[in-house]
Amino acid sequence: MIYYLSNNHDPRVEHFFLLSPANLTYMMSGVTAREKQMIKDQVERGDGDKLLPFPFMGWVECIANTAYDWQFSGVLNNVHTAHDGDFSQAEKIVHTGALLVGTYDNFTDGDPSDFLRNLNAHMPTADQNKLIFIEKTGHTYQMKNQEVADDILAQLNEWRAA
Repeated sequence: MIYYLSNNHDPRVEHFFLLSPANLTYMMSGVTAREKQMIKDQVERGDGDKLLPFPFMGWVECIANTAYDWQFSGVLNNVHTAHDGDFSQAEKIVHTGALLVGTYDNFTDGDPSDFLRNLNAHMPTADQNKLIFIEKTGHTYQMKNQEVADDILAQLNEWRAA
């Protein structure tokens, strides 16, 4: 979503929702040099649309092209822990929206609340965006699905009423 909205000021989009934005640098830190080479080799031999022979990042079943984009392209590495990270994509987003994260989300590599505030601070619409924190849950909102759905619906209703 960040990549798309940074490159497309799409008039069909009124608002955005970012659910569990992740720090890709942190997530990729566990990919071994051997796995990186396997991804490159598979893509280079024209098998990028086939599943990798191992779970990417230790848990994701995906095709080599997807793993290549996550690992090497830099296009998706647009959210960071450091306040001075490369937020050039977020800085181009002109839409307003909502950012939602679980307060135990370990894909933020630190404090999820600060992580979300940091991302929002780099957006030109920061003062108009809504930050939503789902307490005591992680990246996939375990045991908090209804709360997430309720918060999303409440935000949609707020936008509709405005």
